[in-house]
Amino acid sequence: MSRYKVNVKVELIECDDSEQGDLTKNLDGSFSITMSEQDAVSIDKVDSSVLQTAYPAMREAVSKHLTEISKKSL
Repeated sequence: MSRYKVNVKVELIECDDSEQGDLTKNLDGSFSITMSEQDAVSIDKVDSSVLQTAYPAMREAVSKHLTEISKKSL
């Protein structure tokens, strides 16, 4: 029986983006959100932004995985 590994990478990177607050799907398939420096020092704001960004990435990964598994079992 196969085994599956789950990899997750979260980065908080200083940037010069002028837009903030909107969730964006990037060209590489990752998701990002930009927050102000004031929000970046608040554990609650950082936690909320990380979870808001991670959720669509997790849903997309699970959907892709289950689609591939269903095709494999045909």
